Amino acid sequence: MEQETDWSQISRSDQRSYTKIETLRGKNPTKIHNALHEVCRESVVDRSAVSRWAFRFCEGRVSIRDDPRSGQPVTAMDDPSVVIVSTLLEEDRRKSREEIAHEPNMSTNSVFRIVTQTLQRRKVAAKWVPHQLSKEQKAARKRVAEELLWRY
Repeated sequence: MEQETDWSQISRSDQRSYTKIETLRGKNPTKIHNALHEVCRESVVDRSAVSRWAFRFCEGRVSIRDDPRSGQPVTAMDDPSVVIVSTLLEEDRRKSREEIAHEPNMSTNSVFRIVTQTLQRRKVAAKWVPHQLSKEQKAARKRVAEELLWRY
């Protein structure tokens, strides 16, 4: 019995390594990207990224790691920040981004990213709620909406 492979586990670093090897073999970025797309499907990097990496490897770059960047490291998306934001939302789902950001001294954009991407919530009627509602929650919302419509 053939086992199905999860190709979404191929990281950007793996794709960069493949790009380096194929560039050294003389392949052009378009052919490299097409080969990566066959294997990685939706998780493939952009063709422009493959072109940038191939150009750098042609110029003599050896490392596949990102160069260090100046400035403050991004810490807003780390686990402690997510826990703090999650706790604040559990206390009061009606808090705004600004109110949430004030307590842990984070930017409102970082709070928004944590709430929408990591915690997968969105604002509905001034409350942060999960994106995915259960069947029971959907039925309850429908019932309340129908009652309100009937009252109107």
